Amino acid sequence: MAQDLAVHVRFGPETGDLVVAQGRGVLPPLLGMLVAAGLVDWLVTRTLTRLAIHLPKSDAMIAGYALLGWVGQVGSTLAALLALAGVLWIAGIEWQTRRAWVALALAGLVLLSVVFLVRPPGGWLLAAQGLTGLVLAVFVARAWRVEAAPRWGLLLAAAAMCAALVYQALPVLYTLLNLPGPAAWAKPAFLLGEALVVAAAFALWGAYGRQAARRVWWAAALPALLFAAAYLVQPAMTAILVVWSNGLTLYLPWWLYAAALWCTGVAVLHQWQQGERMRVAGLLLLAVAGYAPQLSSQAFAGLLALWVLLQTSSPRTVSSPGTG
Repeated sequence: MAQDLAVHVRFGPETGDLVVAQGRGVLPPLLGMLVAAGLVDWLVTRTLTRLAIHLPKSDAMIAGYALLGWVGQVGSTLAALLALAGVLWIAGIEWQTRRAWVALALAGLVLLSVVFLVRPPGGWLLAAQGLTGLVLAVFVARAWRVEAAPRWGLLLAAAAMCAALVYQALPVLYTLLNLPGPAAWAKPAFLLGEALVVAAAFALWGAYGRQAARRVWWAAALPALLFAAAYLVQPAMTAILVVWSNGLTLYLPWWLYAAALWCTGVAVLHQWQQGERMRVAGLLLLAVAGYAPQLSSQAFAGLLALWVLLQTSSPRTVSSPGTG
């Protein structure tokens, strides 16, 4: 690949695995911009502006809210465009590394997403969900072949996306088949996926944050403490805000979400401290994507997050019979 992207992908001659060589400390410009825009979309559009709805508004507050809304709208628009570009970028890499059918599936997702802007998706939404499931299946297979440390975190994150995909695809399938609803397995799939999100946060901490310094733990505690305080003071409003912001319903004990948020922060800060900018981008994009995303840009962010984290993971070493 080109040096300016700082991601050197080579085709493994023996296993056919995608392997990323050195260069993880430098973030490709496209990913850097996507992470920045995605964070604005998540923290401003999906969180702060919706929180501000419940606050009393003076003239100054109204002006500030309007400015916040404008910033969020710009960030959301940029995030959507950059997510499309990001999926095309990894499709190009897949094509060059002899994974043509994966590249075509990714390109098909982009094409359908653009078509859905001008035409109602209808039954074609199931086609997009099928392509997403295909790509996720490929990523699951690749995650199974990486080193032990990040393997379970990646598998759990991918499994959570699969569960959310089942939750979203079943109503579409029921409609196409004229079956009486609601879909029986939709809610269990959603609840399972949310539990997998929390489990993935702990597993990714085990892979990327276990050895963090004490000061990293203290710094990462702030978001978790803010969430815990908000939930203890206003549990109903906090739960609604989290659904809007991240798609989680908080049906599990609240302290599990606080601990998962804390562990995620530790992993992000520790990897930043270690100079692993690609891993930081992958972890942040997972957060930006949220759970059971309603927009294609958020779903693309999740796929990009998995792809990036897979590229920063070394393949599992398998001993040959004569080497012990």
